[in-house]
Amino acid sequence: MQALRRTAPIAARTGRTTLSRQSRRYAHDEHAHGHAAPVNESLGRGFFWSTIWIPVGMGLYLVSQNSDSERPFLTRMMDKYAEAEEKRQKRNDIHVRMIEQAGEDRVLFMNAKPQEYVDMRFPEIMNAGSPYNVPAGSQVPMTSVIEKYKKIAYEDNERKLEALANDEIKSEQPFDKNHLRKSPYTA
Repeated sequence: MQALRRTAPIAARTGRTTLSRQSRRYAHDEHAHGHAAPVNESLGRGFFWSTIWIPVGMGLYLVSQNSDSERPFLTRMMDKYAEAEEKRQKRNDIHVRMIEQAGEDRVLFMNAKPQEYVDMRFPEIMNAGSPYNVPAGSQVPMTSVIEKYKKIAYEDNERKLEALANDEIKSEQPFDKNHLRKSPYTA
């Protein structure tokens, strides 16, 4: 409540203007009469460039005319850049021929039949996989192993059938206490 008491008079005060204000005018009487003040103007950028480049051009011309060798200086400079252009042209020509050869090789390899036999330096790497989750018979033929264990199982079944026919099964025989070995701890 106290905050409202403070802000209400402040808001009322700022809403009222006690003095009428006029807008500011930038046109004064001082500038309307008389002449403008003198301005100190420089010669400009163009003047200085011309004063620099004209003597430089004249000096280059004189240097090119003053040659003790068979050719003028500027001609020798232009020939030097022409030689660099010839080197670039030779290098570009070699590069174009290499790209064409690579394209021909790619077409050849894309249209060739794949080789069915792969010659390996280290064929043992094919057996160096994980020993887990490998299905039986996927690496070695298991026919002889299956035959061996079928034969063992058949012989075991024959033996059990003979024991059953002769009434010699141990689990069906009467219990004999005499066959138990006496323990040294029993009385």
